[in-house]
Amino acid sequence: MSIFKKVTAFLTAVGIASAFTGCSNTRYCMEVDGVQVPAGIYIYYANTAYNNALSMLKAENPDLDTEDVKAVKATQLEGVDTLTWIQNKATEFCTSYVAVEKKFDELGLELDDEAKENCDFMMEYYWASYEASMTKNGISEDSFRKIMVSSYKSEAVFDYYYGTESELGVNEDELKKYYLENNIRTQYVNFKLYDGAGNLLKSDGKKEMKEMVEDYQERVESAYAEGGVEAVMTEMSVVQDEYNAYCTSISQEAAGITNTATTTTTEATTTTAEETTTLDASAASAEETSATEAAATETDESGNVVTAAETTTETTTTTTTASGDGTDETTTTTTYSYPNEKIIMVIDEEDYEEGDEIPYSPSEKVYKKLLDIKAADYGKPFFVEEDEAYYLVVRYDLEDRMKEEDLWNADQIYSVQVSMFGEDFDEMIKGWADEMTVKKNEAAYKRYDPFKFEM
Repeated sequence: MSIFKKVTAFLTAVGIASAFTGCSNTRYCMEVDGVQVPAGIYIYYANTAYNNALSMLKAENPDLDTEDVKAVKATQLEGVDTLTWIQNKATEFCTSYVAVEKKFDELGLELDDEAKENCDFMMEYYWASYEASMTKNGISEDSFRKIMVSSYKSEAVFDYYYGTESELGVNEDELKKYYLENNIRTQYVNFKLYDGAGNLLKSDGKKEMKEMVEDYQERVESAYAEGGVEAVMTEMSVVQDEYNAYCTSISQEAAGITNTATTTTTEATTTTAEETTTLDASAASAEETSATEAAATETDESGNVVTAAETTTETTTTTTTASGDGTDETTTTTTYSYPNEKIIMVIDEEDYEEGDEIPYSPSEKVYKKLLDIKAADYGKPFFVEEDEAYYLVVRYDLEDRMKEEDLWNADQIYSVQVSMFGEDFDEMIKGWADEMTVKKNEAAYKRYDPFKFEM
C-alpha cells in the first residue's frame, strides 16, 4: 500500500478524510447549498468576470494597457484588488447559476423541443469554434454544455414569472405600448466630412458637401410631396447608394486608382420551356428572420455595453427549378423589406450619472432631433449639421411595422419583456442566491488564477 493510501485510510478511520480531499480536490470550486460547481463552470465565469473588469478599468482609465497583466493586477475595483473583485464576481455568477438550476427544478419546468434543438445547435456551433481554447483552460465540453443549457433554463424561469399575462407579466397590448414608447424608427444617411485620404474637409470642401446634401434633401422632399412615405423610403435608399458610390470614387481617386470600363459579350443561348419551368411542387417558400446591427444604448452595473437592436427585416426565398440535365437547381435569394432603416432605443438619461458618456445613436444632436419629431412630420426629411458629419434624416411611424410577419413576432415579444422586466428578474435571482450557503474550495480558487487564463 502506498504512503498516500495509508494516510487516506488512517484519516478515514478518524473521520476526517472528507476534509482532506475537500482541500486537495480541485475538480470543484465551491458548493452552493450542497451543489458542487465544477471547475470548468467557475473558470468560464471567472473569465467573464475578468473581461467585465477590463471594461470597467478601461472606462475609469482609458490610458490603461489592459493587455499588461501586471498593470491590471495592480489596480483596484470597488475598493478591493482586481483579483479579489474577479473572484467575487465569478462566485456570484456561479451562485446565480445554481439558483436558476434549483428554481427550474422547483417549478417543475421542462425545456420544450424547440429549446432543446436550439441549445444543441448553439452548443455545436460554439464548441466547434472555441473547443481548443476552452479545453486548454480547463473548461470541458460537459461544463460548457451545462452553462449553455442553463441559459435556456433561465429563459424558461423568466417566462414563468414575466411571460405574457403570467404572474408578474403584462398583456400583449401593454408590451406593444412599451415598445412604441421606447423605440424610434428612422432612416438616415451619414455624410462624413472627410476626403478620400481620411483628412477632415476644409471650409470649401464642407460647403460643397453641404450643397450636395441640400440637393438630396430637396429630392427627398419632392418624393414626399409626390408619393408620400413609401416614395421617401425609396428615395432615401437611392441617396444612400449614390453616396456610397461617391465615397468609393473619392477613395479610389486618393489612391490613384482609375476605373476602366469593360464590355462583356455573351453568346445567346436557347432553352426550352421545359428547362426553364419552375416546379410547382417546389414553389418558393419564404421565412421571416431578423438581422440586427448593435447600437450602444446604455451600460449595465458591470460596465458592459447593453445594446439595442437596429433592426431590418429580411425575407429568404428558396426557388427550385428544373435544369437541362434532369436535375433540380435550388436558388436562395435574400431581400430586405426595409434595407436602410434603423430602430433606435430611447435613452433614459436619468440612468446615467453626471460625467458618464451617454452613447447616443447615431449622435446626440440627431437623436434629440428625432425625439422632437411629431407624428405629423413623419416621413419628412431634415438636415443636421455637425463638425465632422452632415446627416439627412427621416423619422417614420413605428406602429406601421408592428405586424406578425415583420416586427411583432415571438422573438420581438420576448425582447420587449426582457427590456421591461430584465432588471427585476436579475434582482429576483440575486434574492434567491443571497439565501444560499456558499463554501469555497480555496485550493481551487488559488489554482484557477484568472490572470493565467488564455481565452
